[in-house]
Amino acid sequence: MGAMVQVHAATNTDKANAQVKEEAAAAAAVRATTAEPVNLMPIELESSCNYKCSADKIMGNAGSNKITISSSNSPRDMLTRNKSMKKRHSEEHSIMGKDTDTHSIAIAEGTNAEHVLYRLKRGSKLCVHPDSSLLGRKILLLTNYPAEGKKFVRTEYRALSWQLKNGQAATSVMHPELHVVDTDIYSEVELNMSGTYRFYFSFADREVNVNAPADGALYVQVEPTLHVGPAGAQKIIPLNSVRCQTVLTKLLGPLNSWEAKLRVAKESGYNVIHFTPIQELGGSRSAYSLRDQLKVNSHFAAKKGDKVTFEDVEKVIKKCRQEWGLASICDIVLNHTANESEWLLKHPDATYSCATCPYLRPAFLLDAALAQCGADIAAGSLEHVGVPALIEQECHLEALKYQLHHAYLSKVNIHELYQCDVMKYVNEFMAQVRTREPPHNVAKHGRFQEVQLIQDPAYRRLGSTIDFELALEIFNAFHGDCFDEEARFRKCAETLRHHLDALNERVRDEIQGYLSYAVDNCLAGVRYERVQQDGPRVREISIKHAVFMTYFTHTGTEGKSLSEIEADMYTKAGEFFMAHNGWVMGSSDPLHDFAEQQSGRGNVYLKRELIAWGDSVKLRFGQRPEDSPYLWQHMTEYVETTARIFDGVRLDNCHSTPLHVAEYLLDAARKINPELYVVAELFTNSDGTDNVFVNRLGITSLIREALSAWDSHEQGRLVYRYGGAPVGGFYANPNRDAAPTVAHALFMDLTHDNPSAIEKRSVYDLLPSSALVAMACCATGSNRGYDELVPHHIHVVDEERSYQEWGKAVDNNTGIIAAKRALNLLHGQLAEEGFSQVYVDQMDPNVVAVTRHSPITHQTVILVAHTAFGYPDPNAGATHVRPLCFEGVLDEIILEAGLTMKSDKPFDRPAPFKRDEHALNGFSQFQLSLQEHIPLAKSQIFETKPTQNGHSTQLNFVNLRPGTVVAIRVSMQSQARQSFDHLQKLSTALRLASGEQFEALQALVSKLDLTALSRALFSCDQEERDMGLGGSAYDIPNFGPLVYCGLQGFVSLLTEISPRDDLGHPLCNNLRDGNWMMDYIADRLQHFEQLQPLAAWFKAAFEPLKNVPRYLIPCYFDAIVSGVYNVLLHQVNQLMPSFIRDGHLFTQSLALATLQFMAACRSANLPGFSNSLSPPKPPKQCVTLSAGLPHFSTGYMRCWGRDTFIALRGTLLLTGRYAEARFIILGFAACLRHGLMPNLLDNGTKPRFNCRDAVWWWLHSIKQYVLEAPQGAELLKDKVSRIFPYDDSQPNAPDAFDQLLYDVMQEALQVHFQGLQYRERNAGHEIDAHMTDQGFNNHIGVHPETGFVFGGNSANCGTWMDKMGSSEKAGNRGRPSTPRDGSAVELIGLQYAVLRFMQQLSERRAIPFNGVERKGPAGELTKWSYQQWAERIQSSFETHFYVNETDRTKVANKKCIYKDCYGATHDWTDFQLRCNFPITLTVAPELCNPQHAWLALEKAKEHLLGPLGMKTLDPDDWNYRANYDNSNDSSDCTIAHGANYHQGPEWVWPIGFYLRARLIFAKQCGRLDETIAETYAILRAHLREMQTSHWRGLPELTNDKGSYCNDSCRTQAWSVATVLEVLHDLHALGADI
Repeated sequence: MGAMVQVHAATNTDKANAQVKEEAAAAAAVRATTAEPVNLMPIELESSCNYKCSADKIMGNAGSNKITISSSNSPRDMLTRNKSMKKRHSEEHSIMGKDTDTHSIAIAEGTNAEHVLYRLKRGSKLCVHPDSSLLGRKILLLTNYPAEGKKFVRTEYRALSWQLKNGQAATSVMHPELHVVDTDIYSEVELNMSGTYRFYFSFADREVNVNAPADGALYVQVEPTLHVGPAGAQKIIPLNSVRCQTVLTKLLGPLNSWEAKLRVAKESGYNVIHFTPIQELGGSRSAYSLRDQLKVNSHFAAKKGDKVTFEDVEKVIKKCRQEWGLASICDIVLNHTANESEWLLKHPDATYSCATCPYLRPAFLLDAALAQCGADIAAGSLEHVGVPALIEQECHLEALKYQLHHAYLSKVNIHELYQCDVMKYVNEFMAQVRTREPPHNVAKHGRFQEVQLIQDPAYRRLGSTIDFELALEIFNAFHGDCFDEEARFRKCAETLRHHLDALNERVRDEIQGYLSYAVDNCLAGVRYERVQQDGPRVREISIKHAVFMTYFTHTGTEGKSLSEIEADMYTKAGEFFMAHNGWVMGSSDPLHDFAEQQSGRGNVYLKRELIAWGDSVKLRFGQRPEDSPYLWQHMTEYVETTARIFDGVRLDNCHSTPLHVAEYLLDAARKINPELYVVAELFTNSDGTDNVFVNRLGITSLIREALSAWDSHEQGRLVYRYGGAPVGGFYANPNRDAAPTVAHALFMDLTHDNPSAIEKRSVYDLLPSSALVAMACCATGSNRGYDELVPHHIHVVDEERSYQEWGKAVDNNTGIIAAKRALNLLHGQLAEEGFSQVYVDQMDPNVVAVTRHSPITHQTVILVAHTAFGYPDPNAGATHVRPLCFEGVLDEIILEAGLTMKSDKPFDRPAPFKRDEHALNGFSQFQLSLQEHIPLAKSQIFETKPTQNGHSTQLNFVNLRPGTVVAIRVSMQSQARQSFDHLQKLSTALRLASGEQFEALQALVSKLDLTALSRALFSCDQEERDMGLGGSAYDIPNFGPLVYCGLQGFVSLLTEISPRDDLGHPLCNNLRDGNWMMDYIADRLQHFEQLQPLAAWFKAAFEPLKNVPRYLIPCYFDAIVSGVYNVLLHQVNQLMPSFIRDGHLFTQSLALATLQFMAACRSANLPGFSNSLSPPKPPKQCVTLSAGLPHFSTGYMRCWGRDTFIALRGTLLLTGRYAEARFIILGFAACLRHGLMPNLLDNGTKPRFNCRDAVWWWLHSIKQYVLEAPQGAELLKDKVSRIFPYDDSQPNAPDAFDQLLYDVMQEALQVHFQGLQYRERNAGHEIDAHMTDQGFNNHIGVHPETGFVFGGNSANCGTWMDKMGSSEKAGNRGRPSTPRDGSAVELIGLQYAVLRFMQQLSERRAIPFNGVERKGPAGELTKWSYQQWAERIQSSFETHFYVNETDRTKVANKKCIYKDCYGATHDWTDFQLRCNFPITLTVAPELCNPQHAWLALEKAKEHLLGPLGMKTLDPDDWNYRANYDNSNDSSDCTIAHGANYHQGPEWVWPIGFYLRARLIFAKQCGRLDETIAETYAILRAHLREMQTSHWRGLPELTNDKGSYCNDSCRTQAWSVATVLEVLHDLHALGADI
């Protein structure tokens, strides 16, 4: 059995006037308790989580930890086991951790860097890369992280170089500016120096100014290293291993007794001691009121008169560090100094006084009046008016309030210090106006308010001024009711007097409001201290217990009247009316110095919002050392001395310390000790504001208080909040940006500022609460006295008794010291062995379990603590708690401990405490039971036999009583361990992209073509179902189906989940609940022959994953799936042309997105091909191009003529997929009918010919293929099996009617030139349920004068803007929203480009034609060569399409644009500004006058350009309706059933042509450089969409201003294709370097 330990009690302190502690009101629920056993390791993580909103229910239950000393677990055995574990941890970490210390962080425009925190280890590599918001900008990246061999200087910045993703330099020393063309460019810095560093960029076109706001910035904190031990044999204390104990140095006594007293910390398992200031204290004896910052406290001398130096103290600290392994930190107090500080006599300018800060004079006068009132109360002078010397009732306060308002404030009339002397100005006004010329202006009341009071800087009574000349100008005016000059003079003066009186009255009201508020604050303080039952009920009135808090020193005022004191304010005596420091009540901005002059008349001193420390005055540093040279030098020496002696500092009163002051002084301290450990306590109630202090000051750890928790649930939440990553958290992925972090915590079970936990809770809670703190994965700490069961606040001001020495009144049997030592050692061991993951579970309202887990070894330590926030029943027995269940096997019970009363009532309340007169003492009537490192058979808390259920172990509680703590160690089962070892090697190989396993995977993936890769990565739900294999998208419970069946569907979620460790996501829940997701991935791939080796690889890779504890599955699933995904992406890039393969990430992501649309779809094949087709022959099931996902994925809706050929170049030609492009061109060619391409292909069996534009896009695609594909001209001679060789023929089978492709092309041109009128076959509801009868009639032809192709009518819509109304209710059924009949602008451009292409082919004799011909009604023959036809178009285009500035056409509402159509039925539609003309400017730029083209593009920029797409109609057009909703069932015909599809919504694909056109004409107009930058700027939104959309594509359209459109395809082929073409054009211009 473990030793029985007698318990002594020690307590802690409450900071008088403690502020509302941060997060006190945060509501976070631990998992609800259940009656039945729950699996300890994660079973269901919910998004609406418990302790952490993204990862809570990781562990179904939380464990217990027992430690018992037994012969089977000797200290030597423990040491051997621990060494073995550390070795194993080190070996495995060397594998797993390799390359994981490189952190990628994006820097973005406008980022508020100070509020975001990134914490990195020393030795880490930081890769800063531009965010998508910087695309197109030229930036200069600077940092104050010093170059190698240099020292840190906060204000010295250096430019950083940039690298491409392949490691090549992107900038040079001479030219460090980076042109941001993608987000894969980075700047790398190796962080080998501790501190916080700023990285910021400025745009290269601006002058660098370190004082100007950055265009974008980030801060990175590099953690310091604490070293202890003798020189040459030092060891590092990891930050998460810190166990800090606070001591009040004034209670340590003489320096020669320190060692015995400090040994208590050493023997209790602490490794850091926090000392309050060691300097000479002021008269109050407060530990934080320093009389002289440069002298050691004389009380440390062995006898009175002996001298103690800083060197003497340093010897003790050095011994602690070198011999005991104890680091040390000491407070630095920068904000104030003791009232008695002698150096203030020579340097009173160092304070906020009535002399240095005249704006404080009104507040001082108020303070003097309050002091007079307090003195009168003490003298009994107010007893006759109801205010006795003993204030103890509410009626006394009411009487006091009356006296303050009517007897004391009326004496000082503070408002007069803000007012002007009205009669002085009126008399002066009268004198002046009599000497001036009569005015010419009439009195205007509206100008009176221009005359305002100007505050007198000295704040003298009635000393405020006005702009007198302005007053003369405004008030010396004519009045209609004055008939002579004298009357006017008097009227003007009276008007001025009334105005000044009103200004004075307004000031009076404002100041009176502040004073009323101030009186209320004063009375609230008196009420708490003297009247309230829960207050201290002070009965005396003295200097220490004044009626009202003193805000200023009142040096030399004794015996003087208020008027005399007021007079002194304005003399040299005012230098010593100094403002005290303190806490500001209520909400105040901690980033602003509350004592500085505020923007208004009110300040915290006047409004009495300060909880003042009457023993100290606030120091006034100014903005720079020159403002107060002595003070800056004095405090610098003080801080440097502290940094020389101690390993760290605690910045006292941090949130009230001016940031620039703390920066300067801490920088000085770090010059002395570069590894300075900086601790601070903040009460900002904001993580963002906390981060400002952390980033600016380099604070290492923020003090967090467990005592702020109001119950065990909240305490558990705090452990989780500050305690590390969640159990089973994801491994760092070098391809994903690091997530911001919260500030590192020094989590204290009790701080020296708070009352004893025994006072706030119960003595039985000390052990369990400190055990919970010990399990937090951060620095932890306590206050001396807590472990000794001191039951009261050891007050920093009042306490004078000394600490006890080790071996005398304090030893291992005192209080809970023995248990605390065990917990401290456990805390350190967990940190040093990498137990970095935490899970907290509420097992019972009073029982909290904390799990610490090692992601490297996957060992687990579980601690269960039975808290006792209130006193339990004196005879309380065991609490019924559900069993503890966990995956794995129990290694040992680390400890079992409990605290009970030495009586027959084990949980009785303690007897009244007997305070020792000379030394701090604690309770002695308690006993501690402790067992360490025991087997289950010796447990007193669990049943001695576990229950095994497969991989799970269940321990049943039999004696878990209040105040009990138990901790256990758990390891994996042997089978799971083997699986884990396999997974470790595999995941490491994938992450490092090396090793045999990786090479084997790479080898099988290298055999996959793009079609197979598309299937492996993508395939939406409809496509998967279309295969007929029973497959569909994976449906995650409580989330929904993934967007893709392939790996992209999973990776899109994992990239969001893993950086945030969102283990509560439904995807993670599903992985923990079963193996379905893993089986789905492997089984799905098995259906495809080419992917079967990959399926087998996945099956083998997932098999060991099924054997490890379920809570580990998400992190390894991510490692495997993301690793394979990266290999697949690499193969995709390898199969691409060099423009993509060697290109940037944006280009590669767009190229990858093209695979989404290219797949063999069973229900959407190409028509049959000629058997005579030359090789390569098409497969039986050809790859077809989906217009968009998910709406156009299968069946007749998959293949659209125009969509296919608009997208063909970007999706197929630029990606090198020439064979697929060839088959698609030939497949559509087979369907030519009426000289047209089908709108919907429908396998060629039921094509519909109701579009006029598809054939021109088809012809243009042939041009692109011939010019860009290897031996592209061979396509022209490919045989096409015509399905409809004649317009009226029945469908023909393949080979029945073969033609060469150029014959088919010629036929299309010939039919248009001849002209054709036809009616769609099967016209009626069978093919279109909404079109009117007239709409089935089609007409195409060529205008004989202009050569423009034309067609359509007002009842149909033959271009891409093809929305047909369908609402009977709204009356738009059968009415096209955008007929665009006549000659549509983009068709003219395509027509011209095709004709010039045909001309070139003819001239090269590549085709046997040189033009077209037609017969007239009388049989006359008209022939045009291709050249003649093209020239006719060229000569006509500008004349008929460009709208000049001088155009007087009534419907020409916009000038300097290109018309949308020419010759439409409704002429006003010709003049509509739409997004179609840039297509012509791109495909046929020679048609346009460059200047006209640029003006038109500028109009498009002004009116049509959206964030992601182009508005389809000018917003000034009365038809403009920006938001598309296909389900709209209103009676508004303009929007019902989505009638406004092309009447305003912003389509993405036209932006590609718009940007390409701008690049073309910018080059011609001398605007290329600026246009390239602008192009990239526009593409930022597209890059961001590609990075964040689960579909990893670009949508079909958006609504107004880029807002989400629910009815849009989430990824659209032509959107992706045209943007990729833009990047290709930029590449061709050399603009992507």
